[in-house]
Amino acid sequence: MDYSKVNKILPLLLLLLTSGLLTAQNEKNSKTDSIVNKLLKKGSQGINENPDKAFKYINEALQYKDAISPKQQVKLYEVTAAAYSFKQSYLLALDYYYKSLMLIKKVDTLRLHYVYNNIGCTYMQLGDSAKARKFLYKSLSELKKVIAKDKLEEKNVEAYLVYSNLAVLETNRKNYRKALEMFHIHRKHSIRLKDTFGIVSSYQNISNIFHELNQPDSSLYYSEKGIRTAKKANLFSEEAYLYFYRGENYYKSKKDSATYFLEKAFVLAKKKPLNDILLESSSLLANLYESKNNYKKAIEYLRIANSLSEKNIVSQNQKKVELLEFENEQKAKQQEALVKTQKRENIFIFSFILLVPVSLVIFLMYRLQKTKAKQRKIENQLLLQKMESKNKELTSNAIQMLQVSEQIDATRKELNHLKLTADSPTKNMLNSIIMDLRKGNHSFNKQEFEKLFIETDEEFYKKLLQEYPTLTKNEIRLCAFAKMNFSAKEISAITQQSPNSILVGRSRLRKKLGLEENQSLTAFLKNY
Repeated sequence: MDYSKVNKILPLLLLLLTSGLLTAQNEKNSKTDSIVNKLLKKGSQGINENPDKAFKYINEALQYKDAISPKQQVKLYEVTAAAYSFKQSYLLALDYYYKSLMLIKKVDTLRLHYVYNNIGCTYMQLGDSAKARKFLYKSLSELKKVIAKDKLEEKNVEAYLVYSNLAVLETNRKNYRKALEMFHIHRKHSIRLKDTFGIVSSYQNISNIFHELNQPDSSLYYSEKGIRTAKKANLFSEEAYLYFYRGENYYKSKKDSATYFLEKAFVLAKKKPLNDILLESSSLLANLYESKNNYKKAIEYLRIANSLSEKNIVSQNQKKVELLEFENEQKAKQQEALVKTQKRENIFIFSFILLVPVSLVIFLMYRLQKTKAKQRKIENQLLLQKMESKNKELTSNAIQMLQVSEQIDATRKELNHLKLTADSPTKNMLNSIIMDLRKGNHSFNKQEFEKLFIETDEEFYKKLLQEYPTLTKNEIRLCAFAKMNFSAKEISAITQQSPNSILVGRSRLRKKLGLEENQSLTAFLKNY
């Protein structure tokens, strides 16, 4: 196995695998976000008309909470919390608002003021003024930061509700001056944003505060403005409330005016119907008519008040029972979802535990491959150094043999030249010397040279014989010389064959190897 290639490919495969998983996960999240978005839209739109059906959509959306993006999770928790607030299940609402708060701090700090405001309002509903105040002022602080950064959507009416909520809180504490300041700011933003409901609500609240401050003229001024605005915009409910508060404010001081405005409030409330206005106004009207000795009217309104009071008590008790049942049902569903989540987490933990040893084995295999690759690299370097040393030795021996061969040839020529003038005994002696020179120690050098060449490139011989098994010993030797780019003269000196024989042998070898005329034998053999 080529470990160097494995070491290069493995990180690439891991990168591709990780990239593929992330892409698949992103696509999955995107699809799930779309599904959840549709469910939340249906739940939000239907909460007023059919709360049970709306919660069915919301609970279905909650099942995807772990498979959606953080931003979509924030939206999911906010819609769920708002739905619980609508059902007056404030503790469950708080739970989801806090979940939303934890996430929004990470994904979208520009919307922190909304969540703080919602938490503050929920604490107001629960009667916890201290916590309500804490979160509402946090909301105001964050709102001012967003405005300073010029990041707030100008037409977002809900952003400025914190002023109205804080004003209500300060009113409950009888801090009327602070409340008045907050209501005026809310009125200013409502006018700027053309939020008629906000404008009417501000006029109504400002009128009530001026009444508490014992400033009847200012109270009357804002009450009149509120009534005119509500009439113009056909906001009958708000008009009914304005008439009721006007009548209530006159209840002790101006009985006729109080009767007039309370009756107008009663008539408008009957059309909607607004049971709280009907109950309160009929109760006050009963007392007013009794004080005027108009007992017939007093009894009429008293009957209405008693009837509404009884219905209100029954309705409240029924709502309490329904709320209790609803909360138990929701808690059961949450518990069921928690069990499912726990099961998924257990599967994940088991998979993780299983994955750790597998990952460790893969890591150890990778390290082993890396170590083997390093070892192979060192071995190859040592082998290369050894081959270079052998090649140097081989070349040196070849040069020495060539030099000795040339010296012997020169000596033989001189001895042959002496033979021409020598007597018989001398000729015999010279012939003997020439014969010894021919044998000499060339046979030893030749064998030593071939042994050295085989040791230098043993793999060359194996590969060559594997592909061309019919090559003779002389042809293999000739291949080795050709690979080292020895000339015919150099090969002749080593093998004691004539250069002509070497050329003939090379020609035969080329045919046997199937080489074309223009193809280099040396270049061909270097591939082995």
